[in-house]
Amino acid sequence: MIKPLLTVVLSLLGLLSNAQDAELPAQRNPLLNSVISPYSNPRINPGKNMRINPKQNWNINPSMNDGINPDKNKLINPKFNKDFSPQSNHSINPMYTFSLHPLSNDTWKGYYVFDKDSKMAGYMVIANQFVVLDFDEKGTWKGYLVKTSSNTYNYFNLQDEWTRTFFCEDSMVGFNQFDGTGEWTGIYAK
Repeated sequence: MIKPLLTVVLSLLGLLSNAQDAELPAQRNPLLNSVISPYSNPRINPGKNMRINPKQNWNINPSMNDGINPDKNKLINPKFNKDFSPQSNHSINPMYTFSLHPLSNDTWKGYYVFDKDSKMAGYMVIANQFVVLDFDEKGTWKGYLVKTSSNTYNYFNLQDEWTRTFFCEDSMVGFNQFDGTGEWTGIYAK
């Protein structure tokens, strides 16, 4: 009795783990498409491409460029510019605009987020031309990004506070995440 039950439970766990793989299109899966992985493609790896590395390129580093630093530029700070705050602007808040939630809308537009091992870690949903919402792999809303004039994105928590982390374009269709010192976290979005 225990052996058949164990077989059923293991089969169900296998189906659940494959459900994530099934929803991820092969062309957007870095484990199947090495061209989109910064660990396989030096063109999109900030450790190998100075142009997309904020430690080398001050134009994309908010600690070196006041124009893209939300502490210095109130126009890109949601505490002062409420158009960028999902707490104030319900049209970009997934709790009010359900079409912005990746797990309740099959036609969401955005990116899959991957960890250092190229495993899916979440979703980024485009709320409008300036704001991108960040969700974990279970669909829990974690924060959001605000676009700058340098096509970088500063990351804010749900209290509209800048976390000092930011995302930079990777010279292809995607982004790499950096901490407050400009170090690549290994997290990327495709």
